[in-house]
Amino acid sequence: MSFAAVRRTLIFLHRWIALILTPVFLVIIVTGAVLSFRPIVNSGQGPQPGTTVDVAALTQIIGTIERTGKPGAISVVEGGRVLQVLSQDPAVAGRWDVASGAHTPAPSGGIDIFRTAEGLHKTLLLGLGIVVEIASFLMLGIMVAGPFLAWLRFRNSLMGWHTAIGWLLLPLTLTSPVTAVMLSLHIGTGSRPELPRAKRPVSITQALAIAGPDLDLSRLAGARRFRGGTVMLQIAPDATGRNGGGFVVTDTGVTPLVGGPGLVKQIHEGTWGGAWSGTLNFGISMVLLGLTVTGVYSWVRRRARNRVRPVAAGGDILVAHASQTGTAARLAGAVFEGLIAGGEKATLAPLGALKPADIARFPLVLLVASTTGEGEVPDGARALLKRMKASDLKGIRFAMLALGDRSYANFCGGGQRMREALLAAGGVEALPLREADGDPSGAFLAWVDAVRGDLALNCTIAGLPAVSPPLALTVADRQRLDVPDTDNTRETWKIFLQSAEDLAFRPGDLVRIAAGAGERPRSYSVGSSSRVDPRRIALTVRLHEWTAEDGARHLGRVSGFLLREAEQGVTVEARLDPHPGFNPPADPSWPIMMIAAGSGIAPFPGFIAERRASGRAGPAWLIFGNRHRDGDFLWRDMFETALADGTLTRMDTAFSRDSDDGARVQDRLRQHAAEVFEWLVETKAIVYICGRRAMAEAVLENLAQVLVTEGGLKPEAARAEIGQWVAEGRVRVDTFN
Repeated sequence: MSFAAVRRTLIFLHRWIALILTPVFLVIIVTGAVLSFRPIVNSGQGPQPGTTVDVAALTQIIGTIERTGKPGAISVVEGGRVLQVLSQDPAVAGRWDVASGAHTPAPSGGIDIFRTAEGLHKTLLLGLGIVVEIASFLMLGIMVAGPFLAWLRFRNSLMGWHTAIGWLLLPLTLTSPVTAVMLSLHIGTGSRPELPRAKRPVSITQALAIAGPDLDLSRLAGARRFRGGTVMLQIAPDATGRNGGGFVVTDTGVTPLVGGPGLVKQIHEGTWGGAWSGTLNFGISMVLLGLTVTGVYSWVRRRARNRVRPVAAGGDILVAHASQTGTAARLAGAVFEGLIAGGEKATLAPLGALKPADIARFPLVLLVASTTGEGEVPDGARALLKRMKASDLKGIRFAMLALGDRSYANFCGGGQRMREALLAAGGVEALPLREADGDPSGAFLAWVDAVRGDLALNCTIAGLPAVSPPLALTVADRQRLDVPDTDNTRETWKIFLQSAEDLAFRPGDLVRIAAGAGERPRSYSVGSSSRVDPRRIALTVRLHEWTAEDGARHLGRVSGFLLREAEQGVTVEARLDPHPGFNPPADPSWPIMMIAAGSGIAPFPGFIAERRASGRAGPAWLIFGNRHRDGDFLWRDMFETALADGTLTRMDTAFSRDSDDGARVQDRLRQHAAEVFEWLVETKAIVYICGRRAMAEAVLENLAQVLVTEGGLKPEAARAEIGQWVAEGRVRVDTFN
């Protein structure tokens, strides 16, 4: 079995043993914390070395107590001035003043906290000592295995602190389960002397009289009824620190208790150093409690965030969208709000969150579908499209608005594929397919009119949903990212656009720029965050160039404008559109994997900058590929700095045209399959893939292969799993051609 397989097994056992036994662990840890106060409370009580107690007064008051009732145990406290009596008899339980004989009864209904805590700690108060012993062994195993499951890296996050504290304090925290296990194996418990038995039971008063000639009762610390009708007396040390200890008194004499608790028992109970060793044990208990609670909380939070919630039917109408960059989602949201405002009952959902059974619950489906790549449905809807092949959607009616652009091949191909799948599954068109070319404004309004008129639905949409206003952005700086003298590199620049006003944007959002009025805009991923600087937008722009059949060299209209015409200080008109499907997690401590090739790296500098600024950066792994390490390692300085300061946990690169490499990003996934599997399945990292569609498809296939080789899934099941993760947003894809 490989180390990776062993490690996965350890992770599984570590997690599920801890979860199953959490209630038992919590009882043991909390009661251990309570018991650690016993040496603290007892410290300084009773006669101290060199002090004396009035023996006559002490004997007289104990006689009074025994004539009044039946004491269980008597402790001499406050320097011999007070007796603390434990008893089931309320007439004697409480505090007795040695000099005056005054009695202060114990509070009614009170319990012996330490005795109760000890019962819970050892047997759960149910006689289940064997359960406690087994839990001690398993707790020790979990703690020893912990460092092998997560390397020590300082992260300002819940699990970062959990791991760091577990690592750094392991030698200290191990003392608790190690000593518990040793005690259960009867190692270090101390000697057990043969105890004498009395022919006639003796009272505490009688025991004092019998022991008087042999013991210095002026140093009496406590007395209690003991086994076989005997009484045990505890004598404090003398001024030299010696001649103290426990003594058993029978009707015939005094026998010293030799041996006593061993070092292991003293360490476990925190009694070896008095108050400060008890304080140390309390600190250990608090650390163990913190590790247990944070571990369970992290698991609960991870489960909650990855739970796919079923779509609730809020009426007879489902408004769904298959959106790649957010436009379809925005239009569908406007329709949904219009239906609700008109008094209709409807549900809004992305197609990626739906299963065919969810769709089948709605008699009418209004769908806005965009197109990506070469006529493909958006990434989030692909898993649903495959499932629909074996689904029965008879009885539902649907009306679709397909978004596209005739300048691309397979105009509205995504919407057409979704329409064909719905028809093949038994769905019926309630309205003919309507297609939008480029700007969807006219087609959208006409489609909404048909929804209102032909379907007789109340949809109060007065016009187009709000769109992002045009922005005037100034080219503040421009720096080349590739090395011009290197062969086979593609000219790529980072451009910083400056706004005169604060803007709200996140990495992965889109800036749409046109080279001239009326021309088709080009979308670029935002590589910065307004949470760091609300006025500065970073872009990664690769010059698009090609040679025509006549030999003439041509440049891309927008990239050529940005890199050849828009000098520093030039104002560029743009639109800033949210792209929530490719934003970093709202919680910056959530683990992420970023996979990019070439200019697909564009959004990820912003991911790193935003996480660093949050102060709570969680694990982050970057896998980047291009042609040459020394020629087009884009944003190299930033990522190496992030790796050095811990914002980036790991970075792997692949440079396909370097003689000493020759790999692509998908190759790195295969080479590090065990680690990738851990991040996917154990860490539950969100995976971001950005670049050309061919690269993204290869990455998705290799992620599925990781589930086959490391997780034991069959290839089709692995592909289905990855498809489901894409639908759920655990794997997010942003591609271009």
